Amino acid sequence: MRLYQFETHCHTAESSNCAAVPGAQAVDAMKQAGYIGTFITDHFYSRFFNKRKLKHLDWEVQVDCYLEGYKAAASRGDEIDFKVFLGMEVQAEDSPFEYLVYGPDEAFIKRSGPFYKLSTPELYALMHDNGFLMFQAHPFRFGLSPENPKYYDGIEIVNSQERNDSRNKRALEFAKRNKVLTIAGSDVHVMSDIGKSGIMLPGSIGSTQDFVDYYKEVEAPELIITYGI
Repeated sequence: MRLYQFETHCHTAESSNCAAVPGAQAVDAMKQAGYIGTFITDHFYSRFFNKRKLKHLDWEVQVDCYLEGYKAAASRGDEIDFKVFLGMEVQAEDSPFEYLVYGPDEAFIKRSGPFYKLSTPELYALMHDNGFLMFQAHPFRFGLSPENPKYYDGIEIVNSQERNDSRNKRALEFAKRNKVLTIAGSDVHVMSDIGKSGIMLPGSIGSTQDFVDYYKEVEAPELIITYGI
């Protein structure tokens, strides 16, 4: 079975204040780097939704604003035959930790309300009960540590963003010791981040659900590791 490069951790300038690359440009650059697809995982946390221009709007309108980067990327992906799936990087209000979540779609987000306000155990229960996957992002980055493994499915053992030392080797050791799932991502914020990490997926993966099903079946997909371990 032939496998292809796929990005799991990408932010857009439209929806993440810390990102400098618009969604469509990120898609073009990833395709040029040899990838066949990406998740858009913009920050889903209070700092986005508490902006003055957003916080008094209806929740569905706020979500539309949050999804601007994803939709721009997906539209460009349709034009150039590049797969773009919706992911999220969620930070619960009671926690400094961030979680890459794969599974929620637009309807789920609008129906569920601002679930970044949940505690970490409540957040994982919501994701788990709906069959989604949740990974702690860069758990050993400066000032962070792994959350209790019972509150996620796995951890990001390769985060290749060079502006922050994610101490990937320690994450790998923790994952082995605690027998949790592993994932790798480029954590795209600027152009130079693109094409450094991700996972290898079959070309048949055509939706987020396909991705989740594949991960649950394989458990240890081949990771792209070009920096950090």
